[in-house]
Amino acid sequence: MDLKNIEMFLLDMDGTIYLDDILFDGAKDFIDSIIKNHKKYIFMTNNSSKSKIDYINKMKRLGVLCQDDNIFTSGMAMGIYLQENYQDKKVYFLGTTALKEELKLYDVKFVEENPDIVLVGFDRELCYQRLEKACEFLDNGAIFLATNCDLVCPIKDGRYIPDCGSICHMLTLATKKKPTYIGKPNPYMIDILAEKFNVKKENIAVVGDRIYTDITAGYNANVTTICVLSGESTLQTIEESSIKPDYVFNSVKDIIEHI
Repeated sequence: MDLKNIEMFLLDMDGTIYLDDILFDGAKDFIDSIIKNHKKYIFMTNNSSKSKIDYINKMKRLGVLCQDDNIFTSGMAMGIYLQENYQDKKVYFLGTTALKEELKLYDVKFVEENPDIVLVGFDRELCYQRLEKACEFLDNGAIFLATNCDLVCPIKDGRYIPDCGSICHMLTLATKKKPTYIGKPNPYMIDILAEKFNVKKENIAVVGDRIYTDITAGYNANVTTICVLSGESTLQTIEESSIKPDYVFNSVKDIIEHI
């Protein structure tokens, strides 16, 4: 096993580095080891409910070195995607205030009526009336975009809450319209980071706890994939999956000796 050729680690957060507000044992040592070996690391999260600055502040509270270039969220990727493909289009939005403020940095135009796009994020402020309006707009032909396909988000005590994918499933069942997901497993976020930091795909590794998002994104982007068993995936789910990670570790702590 040799991960010494990896120059950039793209790290999932929930279930990989921490759970809720609890940093996993060895996670800080893992980041410190990456820094010591002069490698790059970016926390690449599908969780779009928080802004980049929210995540920077959270990682600092947890005692992990985190600066502007160390965070990339599916919300940020959505902002870039809209700039590249739907500039000046009107957007009806289901998501948190933090995500909305993040998207404003990319000049997204939000409206309450007659949108070109219905955009859904991990919305912990969701109300039913907005779901009804989203259905109306989708029925009328609006483009359906979403930050991430995660069905659940892990929280403490081994519990889960509905994530963006579950919200989108409700809308799909009601309208028969399916969204385009910008976050993992779409390789879009990885492609952006590879280009931004000028790192070849063979020198990039994705580290995460979910096969259907983290590992599949790495597979789709043709980079090294590392699955940790600290979150959602188990040896059984890995065995049952058609897509296999290149490496499996109990936690990020166990990666340290290999980099």
